[in-house]
Amino acid sequence: MIAAAGVTIGLGTYLGGWRIIRTVGKGITEIESPQGFAAEASATTVILASSHLGFALSTTQVVSGAILGTGLGRRLAQVRWGVAGRMALAWLLTLPAAAVLCFAACAAVVGYGIYLIVPQFH
Repeated sequence: MIAAAGVTIGLGTYLGGWRIIRTVGKGITEIESPQGFAAEASATTVILASSHLGFALSTTQVVSGAILGTGLGRRLAQVRWGVAGRMALAWLLTLPAAAVLCFAACAAVVGYGIYLIVPQFH
């Protein structure tokens, strides 16, 4: 299971990572070095504080929010709201889509009589 998850994450990064990098780096707003530094510093602070408190979060969402904030901090608030809206919609659809796929995978495994050995932690 761990190997399958690792391969899937690696494959997803290989196939779609460049789109995420392009969208975050250029699509939300144009950033320069000072804005990039501010975005990374604020994202790092949020991620470290969240980890310390035991909260789970998406680092991609944190960095995207930080870059959105740098766009808002500029003089004319040069944010491409269409891109930001599509990203927010994708984030909202991710959890239900993952739940549906997980249900389908579990139904297929149980339906075909394949039982997985799941470790029990006490």
